[in-house]
Amino acid sequence: MKAYVFPGQGAQFVGMGKDLYENFSAAKDLFEKANKILGFKITEIMFDGTDEDLRQTKVTQPAIFLHSVILSRMLKGSFRPDMVAGHSLGEFSALVANKCLSFEDGLKLVSKRAMAMQKACELEPSTMAAIIGMEDDKLEHVLKDITEV
Repeated sequence: MKAYVFPGQGAQFVGMGKDLYENFSAAKDLFEKANKILGFKITEIMFDGTDEDLRQTKVTQPAIFLHSVILSRMLKGSFRPDMVAGHSLGEFSALVANKCLSFEDGLKLVSKRAMAMQKACELEPSTMAAIIGMEDDKLEHVLKDITEV
């Protein structure tokens, strides 16, 4: 049994998707379609932008969605999962990859979601952190002295 799990925000990197754009005409067409749907050249930010530009939620989320969906399409016959899933934002990529949602509708939804999240963060600045690989007892020791967040 084969499953594909699509990533959420945080998996972005400058240059993501550039190899697909340069080597597959079908991928290039999808990226160009995305530029039109979004109303800006997300490809310029994805391929040659700065980390800071790419980390903006309004850019990050559509970029990860595009990379995930376009990569799954370029895998053609080898992309035959028995099931798909997504972590957070990746749920949209999974729906499109499994043909439950069109590419265009998925991108529009992701863009609206990203803009709403960006606006919320601008109104109420916040942050998130992930702790990976730390033993529970060490984490509890560190957290016990925190009195407010």
